[in-house]
Amino acid sequence: MNTQQLECFTTLANTLNYAKTAEQLSLSQPAVSRQIQSLEMELNTKLFNRTTRSVSLTQVGFQFLGDAQQMLSLYYHSLEWISTFHKHKRSVLRIGYADSHANWLISKILSGLLEENPQIVPELNLDQTDANLQRLSVSQLDLIIGIKDAKFSDDDIIFEPLHNDAFVCVVNKNHPLAKYKKRRPKSVSSEDIWPFRQIIDIPPYLLKHVFSRGHHIVPVNDDLDNIICTTTSEAYNLALAGAGFALIPQHLTLPHKELIFLPWKESPHAPMGIYYRKQTALDKKSTIYKFVQIAKNCIDSAMPHN
Repeated sequence: MNTQQLECFTTLANTLNYAKTAEQLSLSQPAVSRQIQSLEMELNTKLFNRTTRSVSLTQVGFQFLGDAQQMLSLYYHSLEWISTFHKHKRSVLRIGYADSHANWLISKILSGLLEENPQIVPELNLDQTDANLQRLSVSQLDLIIGIKDAKFSDDDIIFEPLHNDAFVCVVNKNHPLAKYKKRRPKSVSSEDIWPFRQIIDIPPYLLKHVFSRGHHIVPVNDDLDNIICTTTSEAYNLALAGAGFALIPQHLTLPHKELIFLPWKESPHAPMGIYYRKQTALDKKSTIYKFVQIAKNCIDSAMPHN
């Protein structure tokens, strides 16, 4: 499949006329026909219904049109981006992260990095930690920021700890946990939270591991109708709606006027930090090395609910 095939297909799908398509693309009608036929042969399907009087999209052709337009859009966007990249000698920094609530920390670190070198072009990749770690292993990412994955091991990958994260109890300001004799508590214990429904944030790749082995990082009262979600953003929205309380890693607790954040007294701690390839540590002039150093210098002052 090539761009000329896709151009002929999308243009003909718009005009439904071979002569107009050939004119718009500066091609001959036979050339347009050959491109359409070769695309249909490659896809092993018919994209157009043709008669001597009319041309119309088949059901498959109609469904494929959106994909074809998206592929062309991505291709031309890439051409423009690459041209701009070479023109301005830009340096791409590909950052993986697992939850949108980590954006505040990434932007905090990037602001210091971009102040020093405005030619850096950040690319953010939101995905589950295991998928991003695989990308880092094959050099599709430059670094990953988040909680350490206890199951991951690779001699070529370094984990640089930035903060020993505790869990924070997040509740709507009208939740019973947020009130105690008309005074707001400063913290909560495991005993305090036990009677209340919990919003449990578990990434999809850990769901089977957690439930098949009955392992919980945080205490879970299984007698209650608890709610399972896959991201901190979902847990926040559910807590905001008053659906229950959520225990969320400290670096992901963003302030909200309708939410109360209570330190959990018995909280376990988990290292959060940055994964990057070992060879990067040898080059102290590299963008990745500088990102890590800025992160280490700003993490404690930037950490919410510290």
